[in-house]
Amino acid sequence: MRRTGFTLVELAISTVIAALIGLMIVLVYRANLGTWRWGQKHMEFTQKVQLAMKQVFTDIKRVNPLVSQDARGNLWFQGEKIGDLFPNLVRIYDTDKNPDNGGEEIVFYHAIFTRPDQKTHVRLFLENGALMRETTDPNGSKRRVVVSDRVENLHFLANPLDIYEVVVQMTIIDDKDPKIREDLNFGVHLDTDLVCVKFIPST
Repeated sequence: MRRTGFTLVELAISTVIAALIGLMIVLVYRANLGTWRWGQKHMEFTQKVQLAMKQVFTDIKRVNPLVSQDARGNLWFQGEKIGDLFPNLVRIYDTDKNPDNGGEEIVFYHAIFTRPDQKTHVRLFLENGALMRETTDPNGSKRRVVVSDRVENLHFLANPLDIYEVVVQMTIIDDKDPKIREDLNFGVHLDTDLVCVKFIPST
């Protein structure tokens, strides 16, 4: 006589196999979910680091000679005429009174060649643990934005062998996980004359 259906043993074995497959799927899903969350968190932090670095690098790189206009309407680059000793200085200020680690604040002007009177004063510094960017327009109006909200060890250094280079050092910390941090150390070279970097010690 031909038998139909499953025995109790076969059903039990099938149930165990199905349960094991289900358990493996859950474990793989959990592992992938954890990896995805880790990657998402680190990707957001990496973007934050890149944005801060790009802002500082671009700001310093955009420094150009200042343009002035004399009484006859002629345009001159500041520092170009004989006796004119005022090129566009990138000033690094030592605010912690420790000149060995460079300065903690950098100040410079962004200029527009076609409009000599339109120059913007730019200042990068730390305030309450945040990297700040302050701009002052020709009318004296100030605007502040946070470049990165958790930064430590911000230092700007002048290269004694190259008056056109600024070295930037800072540590960016993830605001969600303080154990995640990135130490940055990069140089920005000013590819122009009539601009130079000057370190100003604290008084």
